[in-house]
Amino acid sequence: MLESLAFIDSKIDKAQRLLGATHDYIKWQAPKDMNNMEPPLTFLLSSESMRVTVRLTQIIAWLMLQKAVLEEEVSREEILSETCKILQGEECLDAESEENKDIPPRLRELLKESRLFYVSVLRLDNHAREQCMVG
Repeated sequence: MLESLAFIDSKIDKAQRLLGATHDYIKWQAPKDMNNMEPPLTFLLSSESMRVTVRLTQIIAWLMLQKAVLEEEVSREEILSETCKILQGEECLDAESEENKDIPPRLRELLKESRLFYVSVLRLDNHAREQCMVG
């Protein structure tokens, strides 16, 4: 169990670091990037910044639920029910903007890193759901 907790804690740390980097981008760099942009592109940057934030919010929520299971605060069956499904939305899997040269490089990096992290956590979720069905 300690190894599992350490694994979850390391993923939470990674998510928090990425969330901090996203916060810094949105607070400091995004306003500079948007300074001379047309409204449609400003909207795109705002939307893509939100996509990163939504991904990270879902990741952190999922990880916190896993930690609660390991600490025996809730049951695995309870968190694996469809009513408690955290990782939702095909929008979080969209990679199109990562290649869009109209989007500043730092935001493209955050988009890619958050998507890859989201996909890895989604795989963990799918594996947990499969194990629950078998067990």
